[in-house]
Amino acid sequence: MIKFIKKCWGTSQGRLVIISIIAFSIYCGASTLTANCIVLNHCEINIFSSTPSTPSTPSTPSTNAEEKAKEISVQKKKTDAKEDPNQQSISELRKVAQYDSYIANVYDTAIFFLVVTFAVGIFGFVKPEDEVFERKLIFMFPDLHKSEEGKAYFSRRINKMAAISPYSRNTVSFDEIIEIDKDYNLFKCGGIYEAQISNLHGNNSYKDDCVKVKFALDQTDIDEIIKYTKDFKWGQLSMLRTDCEKEIKDPKPWHNGIDRNFTNKLHTYDLKTIEIAPQESINIDVHSWCWSKFGKEKYDHFGVQRFTESIELFFINNLKDQKLVVSYFVADKDDDNLETKAKAQGDFENAQVLEVSGLEGSRFKKEVKYFTPQDLVVWKVRVYEEEKVQNGTEENLAH
Repeated sequence: MIKFIKKCWGTSQGRLVIISIIAFSIYCGASTLTANCIVLNHCEINIFSSTPSTPSTPSTPSTNAEEKAKEISVQKKKTDAKEDPNQQSISELRKVAQYDSYIANVYDTAIFFLVVTFAVGIFGFVKPEDEVFERKLIFMFPDLHKSEEGKAYFSRRINKMAAISPYSRNTVSFDEIIEIDKDYNLFKCGGIYEAQISNLHGNNSYKDDCVKVKFALDQTDIDEIIKYTKDFKWGQLSMLRTDCEKEIKDPKPWHNGIDRNFTNKLHTYDLKTIEIAPQESINIDVHSWCWSKFGKEKYDHFGVQRFTESIELFFINNLKDQKLVVSYFVADKDDDNLETKAKAQGDFENAQVLEVSGLEGSRFKKEVKYFTPQDLVVWKVRVYEEEKVQNGTEENLAH
């Protein structure tokens, strides 16, 4: 019983119910005590008794005959009153009528008390946080209804913020290399993006009907890739899937296969609506590969679509005869010097030598905390050259 009371007391609704029950019990107890003690004189603690007792004093013989006669007269009237049944019956009826009137008033007050408590209880159980998403927006922004188009846009933007990624992982592997000239190379980069998305709505499901996966490249780079690879495609989406249930070992695929080739400037894959149940999360995996050009001012970058508490970066060298150097930096999209920093020749501030495939040190891992959609990871890769190390580049490498 004590555990149940503690559990109820832990919520605002439970406290409201407990306080109402206690208040009603005190009121009923006080009313019963009042009716029996004050109205009917059934309690010894009654201080409003209609027949108060007077302290007895020893009688002394009266020497005044007139006072003695008066005393006898008063005593006789009291005796007559006690012996008069009509007078006694009227007194009892008055008490009963007074008691009935009081009890009726108690019932009336109790009914009013219960009705008010019930109404307040209903109001207390209807909480804004339990409302649907659009209703919550009305609570926060009462004038949102003035523009239906603005309301729709605003709802989508706010809804996007209602899901975060506790963690994600972006893995880039270097599988093939084609030398263009002494300054540029083409790298065939494999990509695996994994993320967990959690619902922040609390008691409501999270829904997003505009989920897209985008792959983009400049047309000049696409033409150059086709020229050197002798292939019509510059990349491919090999798998995209989600796992909505934690118990399922084989996730339900959204898209699978090998026929989604990247041939144009922009490739966008519209996915079906994401729906995450309250207090639940889903996992998303995107597997792809693409050719990318690196060297001098050529770089690549990636970001996230939602706030990510922790993102892990993996760079893996799958080449058996080439050591590589990967470098990166984290930047803000609104940084005025971003373009200058990204196109700077040489390695970025964080650099790592990747050994050839199969050796220890062929992969590089880095964790970035609290990554937002406003942030970017800008990175580049090059072939490791001994002469550059001897000329001073070695101090930029983080072994």
